[in-house]
Amino acid sequence: MPPSPSPAPDYRSLFEAAPNPYLVLTPEFVIVAVTDAYLRVTRTRREDILGRVIFDVFPDNPDDPRANGVTNLRASLERTVKARTADAMAVQKYDLPRPAEAGGGFEPRYWSPLNTPVFGEDGQVRYVIHRVEDVTDFIRLMHLDEEQSRQHAELRARADEMEGEIFRRAQQIQEANQQLRVANEQLGELDRLKSEFFANVSHEFRTPLTLMLGPTEDLLAGRAGPLSDEVRKEMERVHRNAGRLLKLVNALLDLSKLEAGPKEERFAPTDLAALTKDAASSFRSAMERAGLKLTVDCPPLSQPVYVAPDLWEQIVLNLVSNAFKFTLQGGVTLRLREHGQRVSLEVEDTGSGIPAHELPRLFERFHRVSGSPSRTVEGSGIGLALVQEFARLHGGSVSASSTEGEGSTFRVELPLGHAHLPPERIRTTARPRSAAREATSAYVEEALLWSNAKPKDRTQSSHHHHPASADGHALPRARILLVDDNRDMRDYIQRVLSPEYDVEVATDGQKGLEAALARPPDLVLSDVMMPKLDGMGLLKALRAAPTTRELPILLLSAKAGEEATVQGLTSGADDYLVKPFSAGELLARIASNLKLARMRGEMANERARAENLAEALRARDDFLSVAAHELRTPLAAFQLHLELVERGLGRDAPPKAVERLRHARSFIRRLAMLVDVLMDVSQITSGRLKLTRTDVDLGDLLVEVTRFAEEEARRDGTPLTVDVKGPVTGTFDPSRISQVVHNLVANALKFGRGRPVDVSLQPDGEVVRLSVVDHGIGIKPEDRERIFERFERAVSTHHYGGLGLGLWVSRQVVEAHQGRIDVEDTPGGGTTFRVTLPLRDPPVDMAGGLAS
Repeated sequence: MPPSPSPAPDYRSLFEAAPNPYLVLTPEFVIVAVTDAYLRVTRTRREDILGRVIFDVFPDNPDDPRANGVTNLRASLERTVKARTADAMAVQKYDLPRPAEAGGGFEPRYWSPLNTPVFGEDGQVRYVIHRVEDVTDFIRLMHLDEEQSRQHAELRARADEMEGEIFRRAQQIQEANQQLRVANEQLGELDRLKSEFFANVSHEFRTPLTLMLGPTEDLLAGRAGPLSDEVRKEMERVHRNAGRLLKLVNALLDLSKLEAGPKEERFAPTDLAALTKDAASSFRSAMERAGLKLTVDCPPLSQPVYVAPDLWEQIVLNLVSNAFKFTLQGGVTLRLREHGQRVSLEVEDTGSGIPAHELPRLFERFHRVSGSPSRTVEGSGIGLALVQEFARLHGGSVSASSTEGEGSTFRVELPLGHAHLPPERIRTTARPRSAAREATSAYVEEALLWSNAKPKDRTQSSHHHHPASADGHALPRARILLVDDNRDMRDYIQRVLSPEYDVEVATDGQKGLEAALARPPDLVLSDVMMPKLDGMGLLKALRAAPTTRELPILLLSAKAGEEATVQGLTSGADDYLVKPFSAGELLARIASNLKLARMRGEMANERARAENLAEALRARDDFLSVAAHELRTPLAAFQLHLELVERGLGRDAPPKAVERLRHARSFIRRLAMLVDVLMDVSQITSGRLKLTRTDVDLGDLLVEVTRFAEEEARRDGTPLTVDVKGPVTGTFDPSRISQVVHNLVANALKFGRGRPVDVSLQPDGEVVRLSVVDHGIGIKPEDRERIFERFERAVSTHHYGGLGLGLWVSRQVVEAHQGRIDVEDTPGGGTTFRVTLPLRDPPVDMAGGLAS
């Protein structure tokens, strides 16, 4: 019995169960079949993708601007259908949409695709089999191997480089050590030379200072006769400042002596309580004048103390002077106590205190604490360093404690007896003090200069008559705000400036700021180094305030050099003067800066007037826009009514009536055109001119626009020819281009009346060229550019009329189309206008601007 035939296989089931990922697409790339393997690898469902275009199911990753999977796959499928052959694609990066339950977004994947055509019985491509292989793991592994190889090569190169670098560094360290040894030897020599220099300079300074102080003391004592009050004040100022300079010179000399090794100091048994009380009490008048209380608590000690009296007095004077400088209210207390085999001196104040981070550097040479409220910022930074060195010379020590905002305490401790001192420097009997009176006087005189009690914080100099103008009225004098914490400097500058200016004085930066904000002066003249608020802070605050932002500000400073000047000017100062300066230089700088300030004010006024004028022009343009809108409505109605009247006359209407109606319509059209021109002026000047581009045949447009001009040309006997060479289609705003053509042709007919006018249009590659040639009166060369401006004309309005706006509007429209309009002479006489326009709207780049 023959075997029964086997049932036909279920090919769809076989295809869907195939182990490889396959899709079956129509020639239109619609999915009609898919294998289970493809669904697994793409994590999709058959019912979700069948019947859909493959690119809708698997779009490009929108977060990857470089994604090109859709483009490449589409190109391969189109080649398969067109060439009717299989097309193998290179490995593609084609990201897959991630299901919402897996977080959404796209997952980077790499594929190796093959597209194969399937033909029907008619020989046409009926399907395309799209097979893919997921090679993501392979690509990632390949990239990982490449990265590991690259890192291995980099590490090997780095190891070689480090080995060479270690060798070079070892050589450099050897060379650096040698250079350091040489540098240390040089620094030691330089330090010795510096100490010698300080000593020599200090000695040299003392000679001229002595010659200054001696004669001034004689004059003040009346040995050369009585002095006037004004001369006496000047001599007292010279004497005070010479004393200050001598004090600084003595400090430098003491410092140089210490660095060279003390050789002159002699220690003798001294009544330390009496010496300390005598030195400290000399400050009592300065303290009381400043409203402070000075307490000196120095009971007698059980025995004399071996000290160098001049040095101990400088210790006391420096500490009390320092306390007075930083104490603005409260008082200063000085205590001397004996503790076993030691004696201690404490100077306590209720001043501004010292920041904690400044305490470790407090006794360093030339170091100054900045930012703390004080009576002045003047000082060399030597005083406390000398206190420490003098205490060490006595075998003692100095320390400081402070609470910021509450006050400070300085403590000096000395051992009793003389076992700790070099035997060769000990005297068994006390000797008279040599410079005690001189040193005390210098410290006290300087402290008196810091007190603000005697002079007023602000004074107004108005003792001089104001100069009169030509009409007899007094001219206002410039008012200058002078800010300086040094009383002598304030008095000197005020005396120099008062004959020319009204001077207001402030004793520190904070008071200067308050005065300037309350009543802004014409100029501010400020010192840089001041307490509470320094010159730089005052400058910054004045520049930040609206009422003083433009004030001329001149800075005075003892810091010389280009760097200091540049810093002052770059901080916003108008000028920077280095002390010492002459009265003539100060007056010249102030006069020039006041003049510049007046010029800046005049320029600001001119700018304000220009802005007001621009605002007026904008208002005028807005008015023109509104007026044009308001005029259009009645004009349109008027024109409509004339047309209705003309139609109502019928064929039997009198010819004269018809002719008059046509003239009236012509005038209405002309008036409407003028209104349109006014509207254009408003839109262009306010930046509201917008183009509505469409595909336009410029040949047809040119013929249509010139048709309206033919009647006027025939009436005036002007030959008008229009020549269009070839099709000219581009992207333009037709109404605006019509406006340009009308303006140019109307001008040619007006100024070339009775003579030929030729209009031509010719494509030239990517552009089109329009020429309007007349043989009329022409335009002078000097007028050619001017005629494109608003309301500008090259001819008399009496003979030709017009608003002078047509060519201006034409140029704006042409340039808005990225084109250009030129004018030149016509050979034989007349004018030729040439317009060049791109045929297409320029593409827009990624930044949103027009591509050039």
